[in-house]
Amino acid sequence: MAHQIMESDWMFSANGIRPWHGLGSIIEEAPTTEDAIRHAKLDWRVEKKPVLFKGSDGKMKKIPDQHALIRSDTDFCCGFVKNRYEVVQNTDAFSFVDEIMSGELQGEVRYETAGSLYNGKRVFLLVRMPDSVILDDTIENYLFFTNSHDGHSSVRAGVSNVRIVCDNTLQMALRGAIRSWSAPHTKNIKARQAEAIHSLKLANKYLAAMPEVADKMAVKKIDIDKTIPLFFSKADLEKDSVQMTVATISAIAKGKPDLQNFKGTAWGVYNAVADYISHPTGRRDYRSPDRKMDKFLLGHQLLGQAQKVLMSA
Repeated sequence: MAHQIMESDWMFSANGIRPWHGLGSIIEEAPTTEDAIRHAKLDWRVEKKPVLFKGSDGKMKKIPDQHALIRSDTDFCCGFVKNRYEVVQNTDAFSFVDEIMSGELQGEVRYETAGSLYNGKRVFLLVRMPDSVILDDTIENYLFFTNSHDGHSSVRAGVSNVRIVCDNTLQMALRGAIRSWSAPHTKNIKARQAEAIHSLKLANKYLAAMPEVADKMAVKKIDIDKTIPLFFSKADLEKDSVQMTVATISAIAKGKPDLQNFKGTAWGVYNAVADYISHPTGRRDYRSPDRKMDKFLLGHQLLGQAQKVLMSA
């Protein structure tokens, strides 16, 4: 299926809106890890199995340093890995988030949605954090987590925000803040998770600082035509596609109605970049819900570079 929700996938939404493509279940809330796993139907394991082949003598033989990642409830093969790869089970992933949700944020955060894609090759969850108000816009704050069982992608977690007014996906990588974290599936994954827990527990402080950052960007005057090209390397600027991107972002910054109050400011340009990412034109890859979700979960390099340039200009 084009949306990559296969026959063995499921998800839930606790916000009263049915998940993507009309699939999945709507629930009142998922206050605990046990609830989230049950509602998302993620109570299965992934096991490393030896990869065998039939030799010329008719006997089954093992391929050295090769394993198949098998989903326990369906026997679906998610991918192939080597010996050093460590499986991070779904229950461990949710436990990881539980630790982040405890402490200062306890009682103020909740599971928003969780589920799987590609028959379990990818697992995701979003945790709703307290809202922020930035320049009279309400910002929904989320802690995201994504894990894969395909043998390629890292475990990843981070903080993301959504500007409700124009439905932009924003990635506010504040100065000094760790917006996202990732680690490969190796034997040191537990130690790396401890690092992430320590870092992401500071998310509440980062989010509290966001209004001040936005205030500074809102009064920071910039030259739109000179600044936007700085988001790209000199080599990239020689490409026609990048030149088109620069022109599109510039047009949004200069002409989008809900950005006119911030026209010619760092905040206006930052939101123009976010709008371009969330609502691109002429780029089919970004139109699909799955591609939009990828950018929401994984962040966006262009938006991060834009903020870096705008804050240092």
